[in-house]
Amino acid sequence: MARRIVVTSGKGGVGKTTCSLLLGLNLANMGVKVVILDVDVGLNNLDVVAGIDMRINYDLIEVVEHRCRLKQALIKSDHNPQLYFLPCTNMYQCNAVTKEGIKEVLDELDKDFNYIIIDCPAGIGDEFLRAVFYANEALIVTTPHLIAIRDAGKVANLLCGYQLSNVGLVVNRVRQDFVAKRLMLSPHQIAQSLKLPLIGVIRESQEITLLSSECGDLCAVNDVASDFLELAKNVHSLGVISNKPSFLDIKIRRG
Repeated sequence: MARRIVVTSGKGGVGKTTCSLLLGLNLANMGVKVVILDVDVGLNNLDVVAGIDMRINYDLIEVVEHRCRLKQALIKSDHNPQLYFLPCTNMYQCNAVTKEGIKEVLDELDKDFNYIIIDCPAGIGDEFLRAVFYANEALIVTTPHLIAIRDAGKVANLLCGYQLSNVGLVVNRVRQDFVAKRLMLSPHQIAQSLKLPLIGVIRESQEITLLSSECGDLCAVNDVASDFLELAKNVHSLGVISNKPSFLDIKIRRG
C-alpha cells in the first residue's frame, strides 16, 4: 500500500505546492515510485510549476467522472521516470470531485505507487476536507510569519479529528540571518509552539521565487536543493511521520 501524504497549510502562498513537487521529485530520485495528485480544484497550479501544462490531455475531474482511464491522465515527469503527476486543471467543476471520487482514485493509485503526495487546497473548506479524508499522513507547511503559523496551528487541530496516524511540520522560506538577529522565529521554536515534529527546513530561495514568477519548471531548481533532499530523506527514513515528541530530535539542518 502506498503512503498517502497530504501536504497542507491553512494559509495560501506559503509554498505548499512547491514543497509537494520537490519532495516528490527527491523521493523519486531515491528510487521509489511517486505520484503527485493535485486536488486544489479551484486554484490549481501544480501543472504550471511542474512544467507539464502543455502535456495535459485529461485531468483528475475526467478520471473521477469516468470520462477517461486513470492511466490516460497520468503524466510522467521529464526529470525522473519514477515520478508522475495527476493534474487538475478545470477550475469550474469544483463539486465534481467528491470524497468517494478521491477514494476511488487513491485506491487505484495504491496498486502502482509507493508514495501518493496530495497537494491540498489552502484553507479549511470542503476541498480541504476531501483532500484529507483518505490520507494516512500529513505534512503541514508554514513560513515563519505569525499569520501562517497561527493558521498552521488551526490546521493541526483540525487534523486531530481525522484518522491520520502521523503529522509533521515543514518550515519554508527561512532566513538564517533573520533568525540569528531574532527578527524571525527559528524552525525549532515554531515546531515547539505548534507541538509538531519538525520534518523539514527550507531556506528562502531567490531562484524558486524567480522561476515561480516566470512560470518556470521548479523541478530544475538548484538553489536549496539540499534542503528538499533532506526533507525527502527524513520522510523516507522514518517510514512514517510520527507525532510522538521523541521525533522532535530528528536531525534538521540549522544553517
